[in-house]
Amino acid sequence: MNKENDFRHLLENYVSGVPQPEHQKLLELLEKEEYRKQLEEILKEEWENRAHEGDYPPQVLASIERNLLNRINAQAGEAKIVALTARKRKLWLRISVAASVAILLAIGAAFLTKKETPADSNPIARNAGSGDVPPGGEKAILTLANGQQIVLDTAANGALASQGGIKVIKIGGQLSYDEVAKTGEVLYNTITTPRGGEYQVELADGSKAWLNAASSLRFPAAFTGKSRVVELTGEGYFEVAHNPDMPFQVKVNNLYVTVLGTHFNINSYADEPQVRTTLLEGRLMVNNETGHVILNPGQQANASGAQLRIEYDVDVNKVMAWKNGYFSFDNAPVETVMRELSRWYDIDVIYEGDNNETFSGKIDRKLSLKDLLDGLGQAKVHYRIENGKKLVILP
Repeated sequence: MNKENDFRHLLENYVSGVPQPEHQKLLELLEKEEYRKQLEEILKEEWENRAHEGDYPPQVLASIERNLLNRINAQAGEAKIVALTARKRKLWLRISVAASVAILLAIGAAFLTKKETPADSNPIARNAGSGDVPPGGEKAILTLANGQQIVLDTAANGALASQGGIKVIKIGGQLSYDEVAKTGEVLYNTITTPRGGEYQVELADGSKAWLNAASSLRFPAAFTGKSRVVELTGEGYFEVAHNPDMPFQVKVNNLYVTVLGTHFNINSYADEPQVRTTLLEGRLMVNNETGHVILNPGQQANASGAQLRIEYDVDVNKVMAWKNGYFSFDNAPVETVMRELSRWYDIDVIYEGDNNETFSGKIDRKLSLKDLLDGLGQAKVHYRIENGKKLVILP
């Protein structure tokens, strides 16, 4: 068997699930530029052949192509480590290899093996019983001042409501508030993301907030008075419009985070041991009933009960991973990892026995749960998915 045929054989085995020893050999080959170029040629040839021969309906090809582009763009954005580290076992993969593997997983075995007639034209429906879970996406519910609720992920783009001289406008996965008339009436809205959801909102003053899964933000449709006060549960990232005459405050449990204009992230999930407020830009004051701390960029305020302390030289890239489309872990226990996954994939996690592994690295949030867990599986995590809603971690 010549080098090209041997390489193609390894590709076919990889996408069809042949045992792992051959997978490692493939990854080693993909470290070499000549094999990455060969991979490009094979994929290009197979893609064009399948599209030309009509193996798949146009809408399915378009969907696969969109997924491919999303994965390639995500990998090209920065050098992501897709394989994670378990204890002392390091599985670092360069961006080129990670991108190549993402492409292989996205295309699937059909593009590298003999032509077969699909059983039906909807590959998602065919895989529905496989136990896999799709990643989260732009999902949220907006509750207006009068109690009316709007499901944002199914609402059409454009003006959604008008209240107190304020228009609520949806464009894609973003909500904005346009003040068309001042009435003086303070009307509060709440945007809530479920598990498996995230959303962005631009407030009436131009400040922007990004909500992670299982979070909520309560805010006035228009700001009046001497301060701008919003209330957060879960996790949110804020870019606050500068207005020294009207300080911006975020109320989180018994904490108040006060800014004039700055960029910061707050993680306040009830199942996390502490509320973490991280400053990226500007200056920030965090106070509770016992005192306050002042943050400079790169610092984090950690609050647990009445205790409030500063952590210096925080890895802000890790803090902002969720907003930038990936998970990031640094010697994280399996319970920490699973809390994040449970919120993003809307699953309940159950442990059968102890697992003392720790994990470091980055992984794309747009992967399905099975693809993500298979990456973790290389790092000694064993699991099963039950009914698409329960994840069981095995010893």
